Amino acid sequence: MALAQTKVVTGRVTTPDDPEGLPGVSVVLKGTTTGTTTDLDGRYEIQVPNTGATLVFSFIGFVTEEEAVENRSQIDVQLSAQLQDLGEVVVVGYGVVKKSDLTGSVVSVRNEDLTAIPVTNALEVMQGKVPGLDLTKSSGQAGAGLNLRIRGNRSLNASNQPLVLVDGIIYGTSMDVNPNDIASIEVLKDAASTAIYGTLGANGVILITTKRGSKGKAKVSLNSYYSVQSLESYDHIMTASEWVDLRRESRRTVGEWSGPEDDANIFVPQQLENFQNGIYSDWASELLSNGSQQNHQVSVAGADDKVSYYFSMEYFDEKSLFKNDEFERYSGRMAVDYKVSPKLQLSTSLMYTLRDQDRRRDPLNWANKISPLGPAYDEEGNVIPLPLGDATTVNPLNDEQPGNYVDNEVNRRFFGNISLDWKPTTTVAFTSRLGLDNTNSRRGVFMGVNTIDVGPDGMTVARATNNLFSRLTWENFATYSKGFGDHDLQVLLGQSIWRTNSESYFAEGLDLLSPTMLFYNLGAAQQGIRINSSLSESALASFFARVNYKYKNKYLFNGVLRTDGSSVLAPGNKWGFFPSAAVSWIMKEEGFLANSSTVSEMKMRLSYGVSGNSGVDPYQTLGGLSKSTYAWDQGSSEVAAFGYYPSLIAASNLGWEETASLNIGLDFGFFNNRLTGTLDLYEQNTSGLLMERAVPATSGFTSSWDNIGKTRNRGVEVMLSSVNVDSRSGFSWNTDVTFARNKEEIIELVEGDRDLANGWFVGYPISSYFDYEKIGIWQLGEESQAEQNQQVVGEIKVRDQDGDGIITPDDRKILGSNVPRFNLGINNRFEFKGIDLTVFVFARDGNMIVSEAYGSYKIDGRENGPRVDYWTPENPTNAYPRPNAGTSPGNARYFSTLRYADGSFIKIRDITLGYNLPLSVLEKLSISRLRVYATAKNFFVWSNMDGYDPERGGNLSFPMTRQLMLGINVDL
Repeated sequence: MALAQTKVVTGRVTTPDDPEGLPGVSVVLKGTTTGTTTDLDGRYEIQVPNTGATLVFSFIGFVTEEEAVENRSQIDVQLSAQLQDLGEVVVVGYGVVKKSDLTGSVVSVRNEDLTAIPVTNALEVMQGKVPGLDLTKSSGQAGAGLNLRIRGNRSLNASNQPLVLVDGIIYGTSMDVNPNDIASIEVLKDAASTAIYGTLGANGVILITTKRGSKGKAKVSLNSYYSVQSLESYDHIMTASEWVDLRRESRRTVGEWSGPEDDANIFVPQQLENFQNGIYSDWASELLSNGSQQNHQVSVAGADDKVSYYFSMEYFDEKSLFKNDEFERYSGRMAVDYKVSPKLQLSTSLMYTLRDQDRRRDPLNWANKISPLGPAYDEEGNVIPLPLGDATTVNPLNDEQPGNYVDNEVNRRFFGNISLDWKPTTTVAFTSRLGLDNTNSRRGVFMGVNTIDVGPDGMTVARATNNLFSRLTWENFATYSKGFGDHDLQVLLGQSIWRTNSESYFAEGLDLLSPTMLFYNLGAAQQGIRINSSLSESALASFFARVNYKYKNKYLFNGVLRTDGSSVLAPGNKWGFFPSAAVSWIMKEEGFLANSSTVSEMKMRLSYGVSGNSGVDPYQTLGGLSKSTYAWDQGSSEVAAFGYYPSLIAASNLGWEETASLNIGLDFGFFNNRLTGTLDLYEQNTSGLLMERAVPATSGFTSSWDNIGKTRNRGVEVMLSSVNVDSRSGFSWNTDVTFARNKEEIIELVEGDRDLANGWFVGYPISSYFDYEKIGIWQLGEESQAEQNQQVVGEIKVRDQDGDGIITPDDRKILGSNVPRFNLGINNRFEFKGIDLTVFVFARDGNMIVSEAYGSYKIDGRENGPRVDYWTPENPTNAYPRPNAGTSPGNARYFSTLRYADGSFIKIRDITLGYNLPLSVLEKLSISRLRVYATAKNFFVWSNMDGYDPERGGNLSFPMTRQLMLGINVDL
């Protein structure tokens, strides 16, 4: 029966230069993994279904061809050489270009790279795959955001976030679009590619293009996965016995403890009894458990001669390692294109997202410092509110009790656009696009008695915040394209305006009549009532032009002019002018390389341009007032009176922050593109920094916004792709490598070479660490040297940088920065007869972080903390100073030097093993494609911080997770 439904197709594959046959060509039945390769004579034989079959012919260095089988039993194909990837189209600002025609630095992420790693935020798929993009996950909290920068930080106080657009409309970095709905992501890095966005593109641009329907029968796709999340790594907190030893040693130092007989003098009676009876709690273990993540998405797409459509629905749920920390997302998307006439098309893309997030107040900060000498539960399994025998220390598990702590945010977002595309002639195209982004969010918080924040003697707290945000974008642009013999010209003219409106309403009260009201009845609050509201509006108007010129398909020029007017800047400085120019030389088209069998692609790029930044809050140029409260005596009582005082000085000359960028690039391919890559060298100089600088106190103000200072970023970026193996047996091995090194530094400040108040130093990155350099602990035998610095043995020893024998503030130095020396990503993909294996390695090197664990050493022994190797006369370590009940972390000399750590790491970001079912099985199931896969994420991390993932940035709250997941992809 199966034979009756299939037939055999044979044929031969040749090239224009070799009619004798091309061996090793891949011949695959489209939509399946069924395939074969041509023999030494270029011949092939393959079994296909009787109806609806299409064969795909591909070979490295040649243009891929598709042939519908229909009624044929023999299909001969001639492949054309693909010296450059001319067929690949790259999305750029307000248009698309062939990859070969790019003059700027643009990186595309598409195909399997978009869905290789299941993520909460679609932008996360770019980690380690885009050189120059420094991206880390902020924490292990459910729905956690991302930290991302393109080619470093430029501004000291203004925003350094890149511009993120979805289908041409501003979206932001909080990405709700499912990766399965995305067709491609383009990252624009240099001025030649970002200048068309003017002030919006100063920090780089990320363009996300979503999927739309394609001609043919309706295609139904289902993508689903479920994962278990577990604790990846965490710093060790002292056990009960270790903390007892710490407390004893801290009292021995000051002469208050000499043996266990003195324990009654240094411990609360109940805690001492618990210790003697072996009753204690590992609070972190009580709080942490396994979480989960799941995502389910279904889409339907198709098109005919008039209408194309794409519909999708998604459900995403993430439960973190803590109870009551959960993120849920429901979304629906619709994209429709309607061809009114051969010259006119209407299109729309609409998305609605509902996010429901339960946040958890970080319990580890409290759990890690309270005494472990207490039971978490009573004999009946109930949480003990005050477990340590005192009246002040609450149980960190109290926040988990039903209705005792609630922090819930519901966010509803409508995002969409409608556009009109009109092509009156073959050379002119016009687009008008209207976009709307509307968000309505409500966040409610309730904290009951005995919660961590309220404590046992506080009053219940209830608050609610409502935010309304809208952004309206309207853009119109026209393109003229014409070829004149050896000349190709494209001219773009356009204008854009957008306006934002943000409203916020806040109310809070204390001592609710009943805790069951949570935050839904703030009128029942009996004390501490506070209300507030705000309105913020901003607008930007822009006009832009771009010229693309190509001569003889090998010399290219790109020029952009854009002017922006921003409402947030001062009168007289609202408008900025931002030009850029780029040239490109396709060297492969020259005679000295045209016939090279080694070099298959070679192109040089050079660009220079200026972009602006107006990323400050509105109204800084107008000044502002703040509320002040006064009390008036009226007999035996006081009556509050309110007044207002000037709190914000008007920045009457505030103008544009400008970044001038130079980029030199090389695109190359060797051995029929078995090895391809790009190399970019760049320098970005930012001047007129938007800086909130200190002003003399005699002015009546503390700070003012101004355009002062300069920064610079210089770096190198490399991206390599290689086809290591592509055998006739069906086995293939491909490798992608990205490398980026960026040197970020401040060039000029308001005055001098340092600003100690803000931690800014000329010649160093914006976030640098300036402190004493710890070199060890004063040891026995070094009493006289320690005494010269008014210290004793067992205390921190720092380096005398100037060699004068005395430690003074002048001995401080720059210890490091949170900017990595380089980022590295290596992705290996193996395929063999339906089986695929992907291993992705990501590394950051040379960055310093401030470790909460390293800096949370409780030198006075009053609280618990991370396990450390501290000095005692019997343990002369150089790691941590001697416990001392006579001091505190805030008073111990040079204590801040303990907190710095090397944040370098290497991790196997994910390992994915997948399997595509063969055609014979798919036919029986009446489906086109079915793939199952398993992924291990963040299971292997190597760093100098034992038991901690430095990607978290040094914090102990919401530790990073690892995931083990199973997924399925189905196309009907």
